[in-house]
Amino acid sequence: MRTLIFLLILALLPVYGCGGRATKSVDKQPYTEPEHIEDDVDNEGGGVIDGKTVMINVYMTKYKKVISMPFEEYVKGVVAAEMPAAFESEALKAQAVAARTYALSRLKEFAGTGCSQHKGADICTNPAHCQAYTEKEDMRKAWGKNTDYYWERVSDAVEGTKGMVAMYEDLLIDPVFHAISGGRTENSEDVWRSKIPYLRSVSSPYEQEASKFSSSKEFSKLEFIRILRNNISGLRLNPIAMQSGIKILSHTAGGRVKAMKIGNKVISGQAFQGFMGLNSNNFTLRIDRNSVIINVKGYGHGAGMSQYGANGLAKHGYNYIGILKHYYYGIEVTDMWHVLEN
Repeated sequence: MRTLIFLLILALLPVYGCGGRATKSVDKQPYTEPEHIEDDVDNEGGGVIDGKTVMINVYMTKYKKVISMPFEEYVKGVVAAEMPAAFESEALKAQAVAARTYALSRLKEFAGTGCSQHKGADICTNPAHCQAYTEKEDMRKAWGKNTDYYWERVSDAVEGTKGMVAMYEDLLIDPVFHAISGGRTENSEDVWRSKIPYLRSVSSPYEQEASKFSSSKEFSKLEFIRILRNNISGLRLNPIAMQSGIKILSHTAGGRVKAMKIGNKVISGQAFQGFMGLNSNNFTLRIDRNSVIINVKGYGHGAGMSQYGANGLAKHGYNYIGILKHYYYGIEVTDMWHVLEN
């Protein structure tokens, strides 16, 4: 019966493969900054149902095979791989809920989508397709003598949120996240064109401590034009009149460049970001006599939860539920087994 209920839930969650994006189009809802929210959820149950540990079949790119492991142990490996273990515990908990929500929507045992690239797998460890994942031993090079301490912090975050998932109107969300928003997150339709109700642009304070909050790149005019001509077919841009030949036309709700005119062509800010190898499409340009300087804010696509923003909110008193509700508008955090039973 639980499997049938879960099937009905997931049937309404549009996805494409393991890393799919929902495409449901809805009207924008007003955003209200949340107050600090008390943790009032029941964490019993988690990865156990009917007395049996829930397992997940993971295609491990490291070993090139599918390995079955306890669901909650898998979540620990994801959190260790996706977020710095030195972050605040409430930020790590928010990341754990995001990882668990994504993984649960892939569990074929409960009518999830599975991994489209690897037969027999619910999910894979390729971050470009599903979620990053690491084993404790793999982190020794990065963590060194702090390995046991950091792994314990990750484990505590996962165990402290055992079974908790994020839902919007009784559906599991697609909990997208990024490293640094640059001060404000993006509406989903400005990143992937699909308007998703819980992925609305919100403020993301306290990110300035991140080393990649701001960055810059400088190009000679000749190199700048060469890169553009290699990527934009039919481009005509006069090197002498570049100041008037390049114009930013519009910005997104998050303050990123949406569209820009370069010579005789109009391109997206995301395309320009890719051409120039920028950390985000939140940028400004300064054209000097012999060079072009691009100043950038943020790191990543900008939709959903900002990891450095989450860490900042945690430092300022938000618990993991408050963090999640800040970045995913209108969601609820609930036990995944209570969802199945009700």
